Amino acid sequence: MAKLYASWVPGYSFVPQAMGTGTLDPRNQPFVDVNGLREGFGAHFYLKQGQANWFHVAIPTPVIVEDRRATLGRVMVLFSVTAQFAALQAVDVWDGPNRILHRDGLSIDGNHNTGLDAFNTWNVNHDGIAWGVGISMLFSAPGGGEIYFASAGGDFFHNI
Repeated sequence: MAKLYASWVPGYSFVPQAMGTGTLDPRNQPFVDVNGLREGFGAHFYLKQGQANWFHVAIPTPVIVEDRRATLGRVMVLFSVTAQFAALQAVDVWDGPNRILHRDGLSIDGNHNTGLDAFNTWNVNHDGIAWGVGISMLFSAPGGGEIYFASAGGDFFHNI
């Protein structure tokens, strides 16, 4: 019988991919200055006009329970994007060094930090989680904008 295990972290656990300028990411796009404010209820990050950046969070992962590897059912991120044209562009889910979900071509803006909806939940359905789950999110802000993270989590299943 499959047992559900849900694991969540607070929004202040998110980290920007880079602080500062002058270096290049793997896609040859310049990193950008990202200023953040972490509070007990989440984290606010600000992108200047024309900037984009990845944000990453680790989800506590019950890799093995009673000799069985976990299945990751879905991941969820409570977030909001404020400002005209700022939006979530891509979501990657990782099992250690292995990308197990890639969604790009997105353009998700608005408030998705008060509950689960079709814009902040991604089905993964990946068996045999081996190393630990991480979520990476790419946001862009052609006109500048604020990104707020309230929380992030994952639903895991174990056939025990």
